[in-house]
Amino acid sequence: MEALRRDLHASTAACSSVLTRYSKLAQQVSTSYAASGLVKDDLAQRKRDLELELTAALDTFSSQIDRLATLHATAHPPPSASATHALERHRDVLAEYRRDFQRTQTSLRDAEQRANLLGSVREEISAFKTATGSSVTDSLLAERGKIDNSHRMADETLQQAYATRAEFAAQRTGLSGIQSRMNGVAAQVPGLNSVIGMINSRRRRDSVIMGTVLGVCTLLLLFFVFG
Repeated sequence: MEALRRDLHASTAACSSVLTRYSKLAQQVSTSYAASGLVKDDLAQRKRDLELELTAALDTFSSQIDRLATLHATAHPPPSASATHALERHRDVLAEYRRDFQRTQTSLRDAEQRANLLGSVREEISAFKTATGSSVTDSLLAERGKIDNSHRMADETLQQAYATRAEFAAQRTGLSGIQSRMNGVAAQVPGLNSVIGMINSRRRRDSVIMGTVLGVCTLLLLFFVFG
């Protein structure tokens, strides 16, 4: 079971790392969409590879959690409260990672839709320029450039927030492991306090016995001397 717990911590770190790389790549892809309405072939391939890698990592993480839950269900004696809490925490982290993955995918789809819309706008502007002249077209292009910049800045801010969130999730997982170990130590403290209490009680009892014996001996000695 201890080896499985180590595998779970390794899977948590792996999922967090891939999510961070996926968020950074999503930012590059969104920027490429916003700039040209297209995404470079190498970015598209890296996006597909990271999605496959992240899906596999999440599936592995999920199967490890299921195995640990099965071990807990059949363990004799039952697992401690801290171990049960750690299992629930792993489930929460997995759900959070899946939500972050879905959000980033949705953000990429939105960027692609905006790129398609901007492509249509470019075609309309080109036709309008041919019909009405360049001055009006230049104004529209300037407005479109401002809109593109606004979208790009919003996408960059959103992707940075996702990356930061993924890093915080990894840190929370590490802190949760530390807390679990501290809970295990705290669970052993009442037993140590009981042993120390027994030792102190026995020491006080021995002191009382010794005092009583010395008192009786002293009285006997005085009796024989002055009696």
